[in-house]
Amino acid sequence: MHIEVIVEGEGLAEIETIQIPQGSVAKEIVVAVAGKSGFPAEEGLLFIEDVEEPVDLTIIVTEETAGGKIHHVHRARHIAVTVHYNGQSKEKRFPPSARIQRVLDWAVSKEGFNIDPTIAPELELALHDQKTALPKNAHIGRYVKHPHHCLELDIIRGIVPNGAAR
Repeated sequence: MHIEVIVEGEGLAEIETIQIPQGSVAKEIVVAVAGKSGFPAEEGLLFIEDVEEPVDLTIIVTEETAGGKIHHVHRARHIAVTVHYNGQSKEKRFPPSARIQRVLDWAVSKEGFNIDPTIAPELELALHDQKTALPKNAHIGRYVKHPHHCLELDIIRGIVPNGAAR
């Protein structure tokens, strides 16, 4: 019998589902993603979406602990994210499992650029010097390849509430 685990990570372009044998330890998730991504499994860390610290790789994975959660495998424990907006830059460290939406929430907040809450819903994040908005549910680690542990993003104007495109 197998357990289905939803994964994202370094070297993966999309969210994927993998199967591991029931009774496997968390390290098996790392081994599977590292094999797909082409890096040594010993270097990989396992995160759960938006959780700051990596998972203990010796715990046994069950349907209850894995079900419905998106796991992230990466070699970096933290990613230094720099966000650019109106000629200014702000930086904060996030785990690679942080969603783009989480970074955007920080960037528009008082800690970030303190953007007026009435226009914040119109804003999105794009890779630095790009114009295409990143998927808000994507993990930032998807865009960072080893040995780099940093990511540069720009705040861009997305689709405005009345439906007009930027």
